[in-house]
This record gives sequence, structure tokens and C-alpha cells, in this order.
Amino acid sequence: MANKRTGLSNGPYIAALSIFLVVLLLACSKGKEEPPVSVPADCQQFLDKYFNAWKSKSIATLQALSYYLSPEDRSRLPEGSLEMWRQGKNDLVIQNFQRVTGLFGDFKSYEVLRVKSTTISPQDQPVANMMGSGIHTELVCKARFSKKRDVHVGMHLIKETENSQYVAAAWNFEAPP
Repeated sequence: MANKRTGLSNGPYIAALSIFLVVLLLACSKGKEEPPVSVPADCQQFLDKYFNAWKSKSIATLQALSYYLSPEDRSRLPEGSLEMWRQGKNDLVIQNFQRVTGLFGDFKSYEVLRVKSTTISPQDQPVANMMGSGIHTELVCKARFSKKRDVHVGMHLIKETENSQYVAAAWNFEAPP
């Protein structure tokens, strides 16, 4: 008489193979985790405020936190044109918000991938004339939106003195294909 094998007799083999695959997958994924990035406290506060404004769709807060105009640049503006400059930058913030949310959806969360700070003193000519003196912080964040999950956000933040607040001088939202 032939010995008939049932699906139940393969159960221990399938369970052992499944456990082996789970352990293998966990072991392979552990090496890919990157250590958390150390972000200066005042920079982290700025990022929290900035991205909370994205989440709550607070255009006014985004406008207040965006665009840097150095004292040198402010002094070069013709009299009465500072308000026109502010209105132009506020309009650009609105356009950027509409474009990003149209492409990627509603903002959900973020994490900082890289951060680098550089101090430019007023004596560092011509860099200080071109970029402004102060603390310049370059960041790359991974943001999650409702339509596109992983969007890289490049930011250039500036604060004029150690005790002043950061302002977003430039940003770029980009989703990998």
C-alpha cells in the first residue's frame, strides 16, 4: 500500500521555512537603518513650526517664515519698495503651496535626513554680500504627503545672529520618480 502524504505533514517544514525567511528579512533590513540626525534645537523648533504650518495649511505662518532679505539687500531697495517685495514673496509662497499640494497632496509628516550649518561672517567677502552673513543651515528632509509618500525637501535656512530666528531663504520639493 502506498504511503499518502497530506498537507498537514508538511506543516513543520513550512513553519520552519517561514521563520527562517522572517529572520533573514529582519537581519537584512537592520543594516539599512541610519542613525538619527542631530538637529540644533532652534533649527528643530523652526522645522516644527514650518511643517506644522504645512499640515494646518497656515499660509500666513509660511509667509512669515519664508524668504530672507539681508540687511545689505534691504538697504539697496529703493524707498517704498520693501512692501512690494514682501507682497511678491507672499504671493510666491501661496503659489508654491498650491503647486506642492496639487502635486503631492496634503502634508503628513517629515524627518530630517541631513543637516549642515555654516557661519558666514561679515568679513567673508564676497560670500557675505551674496548670501548674507549669519548662520546658514542646509537641510534635506523626507516629507510624507497624501499622494506621494516620500518627497525630498531641500531647505536653506538663515539666521543673522546666534539669538535671532531662522528664516527659510530657499526650498525645493522633489519626489523621486
